[in-house]
Amino acid sequence: AAYAKIREQFGRTIGQFQAIKHKCAEMIADTERATAAVWDAARAIDESRESGSAHSAFEFAAAVAATLAPAAAQRCTQDCIQVHGGIGFTWEHDTNVYYRRALVLAASFGRAADYPQQVVDIATTSGMRRLDIDLDPETEKLREEIRAEVAALKNLPGGAERNAAIAEGGWVQPHLPRPWGRASDPVEQIIIAQEFTSGRVKRPQMGIAAWIIPSIVAFGTDEQQQRFLPPTFRGEMIWCQLFSEPGAGSDLASLSTKATKVDGGWRITGQKIWTTAAQYSQWGALLARTNPSAPKHNGITYFLLDMASEGVEVKPLRELTGNAMFNTVFIDDVFVPDEYVLGEVDRGWEVSRNTLTAERVSIGNTEPPGMASLDGLVEFIRDGQFDQIAQNQAGRLIAEGHAAKILNMRSTLLTLAGGDPMPAAAISKLLSMRTGQGYAEFAVSSFGTDGAIGDRESIQGKWAEHLLYSRATTIYGGTSEVQLNIIAERLLGLPRDP
Repeated sequence: AAYAKIREQFGRTIGQFQAIKHKCAEMIADTERATAAVWDAARAIDESRESGSAHSAFEFAAAVAATLAPAAAQRCTQDCIQVHGGIGFTWEHDTNVYYRRALVLAASFGRAADYPQQVVDIATTSGMRRLDIDLDPETEKLREEIRAEVAALKNLPGGAERNAAIAEGGWVQPHLPRPWGRASDPVEQIIIAQEFTSGRVKRPQMGIAAWIIPSIVAFGTDEQQQRFLPPTFRGEMIWCQLFSEPGAGSDLASLSTKATKVDGGWRITGQKIWTTAAQYSQWGALLARTNPSAPKHNGITYFLLDMASEGVEVKPLRELTGNAMFNTVFIDDVFVPDEYVLGEVDRGWEVSRNTLTAERVSIGNTEPPGMASLDGLVEFIRDGQFDQIAQNQAGRLIAEGHAAKILNMRSTLLTLAGGDPMPAAAISKLLSMRTGQGYAEFAVSSFGTDGAIGDRESIQGKWAEHLLYSRATTIYGGTSEVQLNIIAERLLGLPRDP
């Protein structure tokens, strides 16, 4: 990356060219995943020494590291030579030293196929290594207090009464300031999540609202907060996000939905697309251009839209799975009162960045659902019969999936240390979603023709549906290409596109 910042071609540093930028980002993502795997193997050694047990956990962690790290070293040094071009192929430059070293280290590990096989064998017999964040013993008093409060919540009647108590207690998004949250620091957030899980108490599901709520807390008026937050925290108000347009997806600031000032409010006209759950939502967070003469990142305002307003039409958008999770939303001269402007007029981009950051961090920490998760893949392999080539492929997928979980843990630890989780979240999303696609691809490929013609309710049909749906995971919440730009520019400091 340092070379890409200074080497000039065609009047620009080569780090501005997306091909180079993305290659550098792929290298740091590969390196971070390998580093995470080796870090966890080192932790496993310490844990096995302290406990005198957990031998299989160490063996699993070591096999994951041996599966990923040597291969990553070879790929990264090869790409490093490619980025350097001709000078990278000379004896004079050090790139050849790193490449040779990577080859020697890989050879010293023995047969590359042995380690993915070990990963499969341990995962399907003893089980994968558990990943727990060790907190300071001084937090035990806080844990006991939270555990007692969770137990009290569990004793309440389920449904609306319990949800109301959870919402009023600030448990839904505890990191938010009081009275909406508990002003919890990252350590307390972890304890709360652990205790609600172990106590089997479900918090109201926020869905898309989980991304919008922080923006209302940060930028909303007292009236807006009182109007929208309590019912949303209780799970009674469903939200959608009206950002993307046919001509403005990754380049969201190019949106063309227009808002014109009128007496008492705004008249909004435009079209939104890829809007999840719009057909079920009562309210939507909407971006519209209020000043067409301003630079594209300015002149945008963030509105709260009543989805029952006259002029709002929602049309389900049939996906390649046959389902209709997304929608096209037509907004035809819809009146929005001034009181539903969130933040300042023409300053909506600042508000939207708050929402998008919450979305990307959330997605980065999300595994594919149910049987399409890492645990689901391991169970699928355990129940089936696969040749050595397939088991080798499965071992690499399990190693990648486990390393993605480690990356999420390291991102959490970074947050605990006061760091910015956003770049790490971009790496996590990039790798997690790709790996999730790999799970489904592996399963469906093992079915042969049954993978194409299996009944939808059969195991083959369910995996096939996961395969089809997985194509969306590298698009929504910021495409893989956008994540690569974030990684290259914010982590590596490569220049933005002109």
